[in-house]
Amino acid sequence: MYTEAPTTKFNVANSPHWHDGSSLSGIQQAWLLALLPAIIASTCYFGFAALRVVALAVAASVVAEVTWNALVANRDHATNFSSVTLGVLLAFLLPVGAEWWLVLVGSFLTVIIGKKLYGGWGAYPVHPVALGYAILVVSWPSRLDYTASLVAQTWSVTMVEPMRLVRTLGASAEASFGFTDLVLGRQVGGVGNALVLWLLLGGLFLLLIREIPWQIPVGGILGVLACAWLLGLINPEGTATPVFHLLAGSTVLMVFFLAPEHTTSPVNPWPMFLYGLLMGILLVLIRTFSNHSDGAIFAVLLANLCSPLLDRITPPVVGREVQDVA
Repeated sequence: MYTEAPTTKFNVANSPHWHDGSSLSGIQQAWLLALLPAIIASTCYFGFAALRVVALAVAASVVAEVTWNALVANRDHATNFSSVTLGVLLAFLLPVGAEWWLVLVGSFLTVIIGKKLYGGWGAYPVHPVALGYAILVVSWPSRLDYTASLVAQTWSVTMVEPMRLVRTLGASAEASFGFTDLVLGRQVGGVGNALVLWLLLGGLFLLLIREIPWQIPVGGILGVLACAWLLGLINPEGTATPVFHLLAGSTVLMVFFLAPEHTTSPVNPWPMFLYGLLMGILLVLIRTFSNHSDGAIFAVLLANLCSPLLDRITPPVVGREVQDVA
């Protein structure tokens, strides 16, 4: 008896075949929740000026992505919230009260040049925020002077970037900054890059929910401590101490929010650790021997370029091949 073949087809999808229920929008929303304490702290410290930069950067990033998607068909939709996260991270690096055009240009560079031109989320080789901000630094360095942007701030703290003063006066300048002020983020910096405690709370939250791997932050922190300690042995009078490197500038933002970005970081455990270690070492070297008092962005870019090479260090294969002798 003739039976008609079934009309259903077996659908073979691309890997991974085991889905844990997570989504890109859920990942980005978790990151935004982790960044919320720093956004609130920045608003409390700097007022409306900081909130204006964050809101403008987010709005410009979303508009840039929506406009690109309307012109070029792709699967990286604005509803995944990735442009919102990039906007917040870019705003954190910008000075308080940054000019509107600087925020717009930075958002365009971040979303269009750093992200969309490479194919969107999951395809770009370096962190879009790091690339966009690096172009701004090279193009308009005077517009990104944190110290100048906070001249009118009524703080009872030393009104100069911590690493800049150490580079000028040597390790003795660390005494000008209180430990509590550094931890609470009461130091000269951008909108949110130096809010150490509040960024640390967000980073620990991402670690607890297993949104970022522990190997990258741990490697980054160890790289900063080890390199600063070695340089301190060589030149103790002219080098900042390891703890000061951790608490000053963008270190915490780098190790918890810029380094573990899913697209640009390695996927295997040991490469993750080495990647973080390399980034921490590069940060201290750039701060010590270059003209950049912070250098976190350039450390991120250089480590991103090394990520594919580090991922060649793969786990050993379990089992062995059996030769057919028949």
